[in-house]
Amino acid sequence: MKKWQYNFIITSQNSGQSVKELLIKWYVPQRIRGALRIKKHFSVNNTIVPTNYELRTGDQLQLNFDADDFRTSESNYLPNHQKSVNIIFENEDLVVVDKPAGMKMHPHSPTETDTLLNYLAGEFIQREVSDQPYMVHRIDRATSGLVIVAKNPLVVPILDRMLADKQITRTYVAWVSGVVQANHGTITAPIGIDASDDRKRAVDGKEAQAAVTHWWRMHTVFYSSLLRVQLSTGRMHQIRVHLASIGHPIVGDELYGGVHNDRMLLHSASIKITLPFDKGVRMITGPLPIDFPRQLR
Repeated sequence: MKKWQYNFIITSQNSGQSVKELLIKWYVPQRIRGALRIKKHFSVNNTIVPTNYELRTGDQLQLNFDADDFRTSESNYLPNHQKSVNIIFENEDLVVVDKPAGMKMHPHSPTETDTLLNYLAGEFIQREVSDQPYMVHRIDRATSGLVIVAKNPLVVPILDRMLADKQITRTYVAWVSGVVQANHGTITAPIGIDASDDRKRAVDGKEAQAAVTHWWRMHTVFYSSLLRVQLSTGRMHQIRVHLASIGHPIVGDELYGGVHNDRMLLHSASIKITLPFDKGVRMITGPLPIDFPRQLR
């Protein structure tokens, strides 16, 4: 059975907290905390302690995990070595990858291999490390830019909670049709399944869920506007649907009424993330791809 181990030196930042309090602060799910407690899979200074043990500066906290502690312990993406991936940021827990437009995020069948996670699985094998890619969030095939991928199963639910609690901010840039008059706006229309086409999403569609998109106008050129966009929720096609709903579809997004272009002009430009386990806040940015125009004509 595969195992994972974490070792931490307690700093003054966390001194005085119990083991349980620290794990809750770190967003470790209750189910996994329970497995650690029942199996006695944590220790301080090489000694098994109760969960209410008060940590002190300099203590060595060790956490051990088994595969059955996680709902999905193995990612099982077939490795593909045919393309390299552009990793913008990496630490022991996650990578931030710059996905090109036109590449799928993940396979929809067990035999599919032409996706970002397949290429990342191949990358990890070439490094001869035990890391595997685990999907945290996704961007559409036609969208380019930064996306977070976990490297082990413990970090997946932690990052999921961080996304829900707004500890991760994703910023996009998008060229849209039309002259956007206001400098800033927020779209709060709920998004659900399009009643006439289940490939699409629609404002107030079937099974609609709350959706919040914030946008800022950067500039306008030749009846097209460049917007900076941030998400407070992560619904399927959210940016595309919301911008189309206010009369400014994304250039190249013909599914939602955008004018024809060689690619859809939506790019995930930056991610601000509070790194798991108190490893600090990082603002991660990548370069604009060469097929994303600075000035649209």
